[in-house]
Amino acid sequence: MEENNNVNNENRHVCFEKHCWKQCLAMVIAAFLGGFLAFYFVADQTFKRMHSCPMFNPQKMEQKMFDDMHRMYKQDMRAFDNMFKKHHMPRMKELQAMKMPFFMMDSVKIRTEYNDGSFDIIVCLKPFAGDESKVNYNVAGRKLTVFGESQVKEDGYEQDVAFSQDYVLPKNADISNIKKEKDGNRLIISVPIKE
Repeated sequence: MEENNNVNNENRHVCFEKHCWKQCLAMVIAAFLGGFLAFYFVADQTFKRMHSCPMFNPQKMEQKMFDDMHRMYKQDMRAFDNMFKKHHMPRMKELQAMKMPFFMMDSVKIRTEYNDGSFDIIVCLKPFAGDESKVNYNVAGRKLTVFGESQVKEDGYEQDVAFSQDYVLPKNADISNIKKEKDGNRLIISVPIKE
């Protein structure tokens, strides 16, 4: 047994004497380096896939939204066409035969223009039976409000007509010299612009 113990003791120290510890250190470093490189490779592939194919693509989403809107528009137009094919819309002669008053089809028409240093608001007086006194205006600071109200009777039909429209005047508007004048079937409210 003593011989076996001596052989074991000798074998224990042989590794240190023959520089076996360098081989162990090299294996540990190689294992560490292999694990690091494997982790780096997997992480690199994962990040590359994540960035090459983004989950949220704004261009595709916008295109899909426009395609959906276009599809809904086509469906609505098809539904309108089908409705007009199924239900006969009355023509103007048929409306007159039914004694439907023409003023019910007109709304209050307003437009604006700049003319020779003035800001003009032009109101059509047809829905007001040509009476310019039923259309007025009010000024509060730079805000000009044009409004009107009327009750029109024609062939036994009665209709209330009312409107209100606000305008923001330029800073150099002369609100003390606003003119209101009738020109045929139009009422012109003219606001002078100072230079």
